Amino acid sequence: MKAHILVETKNVKRGLECMQYLQSRPVAHQVGMAMIYGRPGLGKTQFSMRYALQHNSVYMSALKASTPKSFTVELLKAVRALYEPENNSPISGHKARLFREILDTLNRNTSKTHLPVMLIDEVDNIIHYPHEEIIGMLRDIADNTVASVVLIGMQDLRDKVAKLNSHYYNRFIYFAEFKPLDNADAILMCQQLPDIQIAQDLARYTNERSRAAGDARKLIKAIRLYEDVAAKLQLKALNLKQYQSIIGE
Repeated sequence: MKAHILVETKNVKRGLECMQYLQSRPVAHQVGMAMIYGRPGLGKTQFSMRYALQHNSVYMSALKASTPKSFTVELLKAVRALYEPENNSPISGHKARLFREILDTLNRNTSKTHLPVMLIDEVDNIIHYPHEEIIGMLRDIADNTVASVVLIGMQDLRDKVAKLNSHYYNRFIYFAEFKPLDNADAILMCQQLPDIQIAQDLARYTNERSRAAGDARKLIKAIRLYEDVAAKLQLKALNLKQYQSIIGE
């Protein structure tokens, strides 16, 4: 399977539209806060990681065990890794000082051609009242820099943030919902990702017959299976009739 390819499914296009909106917003009048949300398996993490790699952005995944201090430390590590990889000074001291370093680093690395972006994945782990300070800190980053802060989480993320703190929720200017893949998305992925030719009828069959139709993660697993089957039989292409014959369906 080909690596480092971000197939432009409808979800990826939704994500890219979100990022384009943030980058082109009037920074003097709008803070750069957005959400990407949807059920598991729709490609949110893959999109976020690929975008961060391709667009010189900060990516980190929130942990359930995070405290405001530990989250600040990990975020500063991610910011340093992107902008100041040569900085080996110890990350210690009061949370307020570490937070100030994050702001200063983002501001130093802001220019007309580069507005920083921070993609925070798995934020459902920190959308709880004991973690409210963390969301407030991310809001403060958006308020005190021109960086875009994008929270990535599950399908009920909007409701969770609104219940946690309606003031924070009102700071968000863009919401991108990732939805189940349709057959056109599945065909596109089966055309661009595998090292063999997967016929459109097999791509449609896979998308429709999976336990969770429209699941990008399960589709990728199926593509790997088809590649393995084709390799064992020395096939360069695989269609639905061939596959059903092989599995005796």
